[in-house]
This record gives sequence, structure tokens and C-alpha cells, in this order.
Amino acid sequence: MKDKDTTKKKTSKIANIVFWIVLAIVAIYSVVALVSTDDGSTTLFGGNAFTVQTDSMAPTFEKGDLIYVDTEFDPNAIKVRDVITYQTRLDVTGDGIEETIYNSHRVTGIEVDANGYLHFVTKGDNNAGVDVGTVHESAIIGVWTEKVTKNIGGIIDGIVSFLKSGTGFFIFIVLPCLAFLIYEIVRFIGVMTEYKTQQILGDRVKLQEEALVLAKAQLEEEARLQALEKEKDKE
Repeated sequence: MKDKDTTKKKTSKIANIVFWIVLAIVAIYSVVALVSTDDGSTTLFGGNAFTVQTDSMAPTFEKGDLIYVDTEFDPNAIKVRDVITYQTRLDVTGDGIEETIYNSHRVTGIEVDANGYLHFVTKGDNNAGVDVGTVHESAIIGVWTEKVTKNIGGIIDGIVSFLKSGTGFFIFIVLPCLAFLIYEIVRFIGVMTEYKTQQILGDRVKLQEEALVLAKAQLEEEARLQALEKEKDKE
């Protein structure tokens, strides 16, 4: 009985550990889904972080770094030497195919068009010349806060991409939940089996008690009858 109780306690502890592991995985996945988007940006504590895609701004920040951008900005407050993050089309992989990305370059000049809109001339610190074309104020996502975390952007992008993929969802959400569900079903079956066993044992004990009561009543009745017969014999 003692060994059985010890096994139950171990099983209960394992169940609690499994529950919290599954809960933690779901929480991590939910956080990743909330703080990341499909455009390469990550929201952290109300701010936006972007993974640097090229070395065009080296050594200020390099490919794979994570830079932090203030998205609450006034275009009119942007000045020369500020680093802005904007949406553009760029050949990142060098295969000749352009894709829409967020690029971060330094402002080297500011122009105003006939309608009063601002256009920013930009240049990568590691580039020989200024970028082709200007950046319209509406294309700007934010202004760099001069905060950077080295060599972590690529890692975060890889983790986020995997977690948001079908394989990542299956491994980190479907499998743990399915395993936990199966475990709970098995545990429920075990509890019901034990309940039925205890119920059968209880019924058996009850029947035995009723049989004992009946036997005792019969013995008492027989003793009473024998006493009556003895009294009649004396008379």
C-alpha cells in the first residue's frame, strides 16, 4: 500500500511538471506570435526592433544585429545624421531578385517637394555613395534610437520563423497538447478504474457486513428458541 501511495505521488508530480511545461511552451509561442510580424520587425516592450539585413551600415551596426527604432516620430524633427528605418525594395541575397524589406540608413540630406512633403537622401555608412532615389516621409517606419544588440537579430529571426512555421507549430503546440491530452485520458481511465475497484470492494465489504449481521441474528434467534425449549422441558 505504501509503495502504491508513493507511485501515486510521483505520478502526480510528473503530471504537474508536464502541465507547466505545456503551459510554458504555449505562452512562449503566444508571446512570439504577439511580438513578431511577417515583415521582419519585432515589438519589444512597446518599441520596435529590426534585424539588420546587410553590412551597409558597418561598423555602426552590422548584418545580424538587432537595432531598436522609435516609431513614434515627427518627420519634421528628423535631421541630417539621423539614422532612419524605411520600407524599400532591395536585393538582399545578391540573386538579382528584389524583395520588400526594412532598410536603415543615415540621412545625408533633406528635400521638400512642391506639395510640401519631405524627401530624405540616405547613405549607408559603409557605402561609397548615397542611395539611388530619396525616401518619402510616408515610407519611414522610425528613427534609430542608437541602441543595438550585436549578433542576435539573425538568431531571433531564425527562432521566430521556425516557431511560426507549420513544423514549429506542430512540434511546440500540437505535440505537447496532444501528449498532455493523452496523458490526461490515461490518468482519467486509471482514476475511473480505481474508483470502480474501490466501489466493488466497498460493495463486497458491505455484503460481508450484512451477511455477518444476518448470521448473528440467526444465531441469536436459535439461542432464543433453544432457551424457550429448555423452559418448556422444565415445566
